[in-house]
Amino acid sequence: MSLISLQKATLLSGVTANTTGTSKQTERAKGWTFSVDGSGSADATVSIEAYVGTSWYVIHEEVITGDGSFMVRDDEGHYEAMRARVSSYSSGTFSVYATGTTNSL
Repeated sequence: MSLISLQKATLLSGVTANTTGTSKQTERAKGWTFSVDGSGSADATVSIEAYVGTSWYVIHEEVITGDGSFMVRDDEGHYEAMRARVSSYSSGTFSVYATGTTNSL
């Protein structure tokens, strides 16, 4: 039995303003799971974006109006790069993490 190889990336960490995170190269994995965390009276829109070809595309966007965490799955996504973005920020702290598998490539 072999272990599944994973690629992990922190797309945002402790963000407290409107911002676009630094892009992470992700072409070596697919089947992504994203964890989005909001705390401190979280109130903003968080977008997960993927780079394909010559453009950035929103693959998931969530309006967050309370503290907590949630997960988003993208079972088939295979992207050159990914990033996360906070917009319409009012309050709180936000982090976004991504985990993909390299086994199925």
